[in-house]
This record gives sequence, C-alpha cells and structure tokens, in this order.
Amino acid sequence: MAQPLPIAGWYPDPEHGGQDRWWDGTAWTDTRRPSIDAAMPAPPRGPGLYIPGETVLQAAPAPAFPPTPVVRNNLALIGFILSVGGFVVPVVVNSFAGGIVSIIGLRRSRQLAGTGILSNGRGISIAGILIGFIWGGILLLLVTGFILFELWVLGIAANVQYSDSPVI
Repeated sequence: MAQPLPIAGWYPDPEHGGQDRWWDGTAWTDTRRPSIDAAMPAPPRGPGLYIPGETVLQAAPAPAFPPTPVVRNNLALIGFILSVGGFVVPVVVNSFAGGIVSIIGLRRSRQLAGTGILSNGRGISIAGILIGFIWGGILLLLVTGFILFELWVLGIAANVQYSDSPVI
C-alpha cells in the first residue's frame, strides 16, 4: 500500500543542510530559502507518518484530577418507576412503595453528592417522592371514600322498610 504524499509546504532541504525547500505536493521545486529553525533542535517524532518540517505535538499531560466515574442511582429510578406505575395503574401500595424507595434514593443521592458526583439522581428521587405520596394519598382517600360509601349503602339497604312488612 502506497504512503500518502506530504502536503505542499516548506520542508528541510534533503540536499542542502540549513535550508528549506518548497514541496509542491508531488515533487521538490528549485525554490529554496534559509531555514528558519536551523538553530532550533529538531522536533520530537511522534507515532505515525512524520512529515519533515512539521511540528509534532506532544501528548497532553494527564489531568490533575481523574475524571469522576459514572455512578447510577438505581434506587431513585426504581422509586420513580414505582410511583409512576401507581399513577398509571391506580394501586395505593405501588404509589407508597415508590415514595419510600424514592426517599432511599434521595439519601443515596446525598451520599453521592458528598463524593463529588453531580449526576446523582436527586431530581428523579424528589419527583418519585412527590408522585408516590401525593397520588398515593389521593388514591387512599378515594378507596376509603368508596368503602365508606358502600358501607353506607349497605346500612341503608338493611334499614329499608317495605310497605308490606310489619313495623318493627
């Protein structure tokens, strides 16, 4: 496989030291000039194709602080899903369980924030708590109201006096 030719530009003259020669991209021309960096040491050669006269950049130094690892707060996500699941399929236990797991997820997000991890699931935990407990409370009131209504209807039905029945 043929190596690609260097791009057009000034390069150290392979025939005369201390001079640069113009490479037109396919062949050397007769145009020469005094070398600008004759007094400077040659740049270090890096990996890969080295084009004469090109400055090779050194590898960037390692960062002072290692990048923070990606940590997922699974409890926050599970609590949110349970809370929303209680909203979609109205089950009181599901909503309250989602709120409780979201509280545990919020505590975990505080621990993660203490270690410097910014993406820690705090917002989704708070959403899970709000959806879980508010919707769970509304569902609990609705279920309690339905049960009381049924007991009231059954109580009225037990006390109904029919016109043919004797008075008690």
